Amino acid sequence: MLPLKIVSLLPSATEIIHRLGLTEYQVGRSHECDFPVEITALPVCTAPKFNPEGTSGEIHDRVTDLLQSALSVYQIRTDVLEVLQPTHILTQAQCEVCAVSLAEVEAAVANLTGTQPQILSLQPNLLADVWSDMRRVAISLLGEAGEARAEAAIAALQDRVTHCRNQLETASHRPTVVCIEWPDPLMSAGNWVPELVALAGACRCWPRRANIPPGCRGMIWSKPTPK
Repeated sequence: MLPLKIVSLLPSATEIIHRLGLTEYQVGRSHECDFPVEITALPVCTAPKFNPEGTSGEIHDRVTDLLQSALSVYQIRTDVLEVLQPTHILTQAQCEVCAVSLAEVEAAVANLTGTQPQILSLQPNLLADVWSDMRRVAISLLGEAGEARAEAAIAALQDRVTHCRNQLETASHRPTVVCIEWPDPLMSAGNWVPELVALAGACRCWPRRANIPPGCRGMIWSKPTPK
C-alpha cells in the first residue's frame, strides 16, 4: 500500500482522522479545519467564494445570491491538491452550503494529472452513523487493520456517552432545549444534534426528528402573548 497522504475537506473528518491516530498522515485541510491545533499549519485546500465576515443575515444573503446564480459556495484549490498528491480525500454529501460538496470534489479530482485519490464522503444522520463513518474511514485508510483501530476509538467515545447517561441518574434538573443552527434566518439544527442534546440531559428537545429534510428547517419566531 502506498504511504497515506490524507486531505480532509471537513472539520469533523479531520477530527475522525485524529481519533484514529492518523493525524501524522494528513497533508492538507479545509479553510475551516482548526482541530487538533497542529493541523492548522497544513496547506489549505478550500476557500469560500463569499465574504464570511458580517452578521448571520448578511452571510445568508451572500450565500443565497451564489446559489441562485447556480454557483458553488466554495472553491477547491486544485493547484494545492496537485502539489500534495493525496492518496485519499475526505469530504461530505450532507450540505452544499456547509462545506465543499461531493460533486465539487469529484470534478476537482478529475482534473488532477499526477494522482487519482480515493474520495470518502461522509453523510451521517444519527450518532450511530458517525460510528459507522469512523469504521468506514479507518478501513478505507488502513484496510483490515483499520477495523480494530476504529473499534477502540469508538469504544472510548461511547464510554463518554455512558458517563453522561450515568451522571443524569442523579440530576435534579433537566432543561427544555431548542437547538438552533443559524439565527438569521432562524434555522433549527437537525441530524444528530438533538440526539446529542438529549443524551446530555434535556428532558424535551426540539426538533425531535433527527433527519429533518433540506429546505424544511426554517423556524417561525413569535413573541410570547402577554398574560
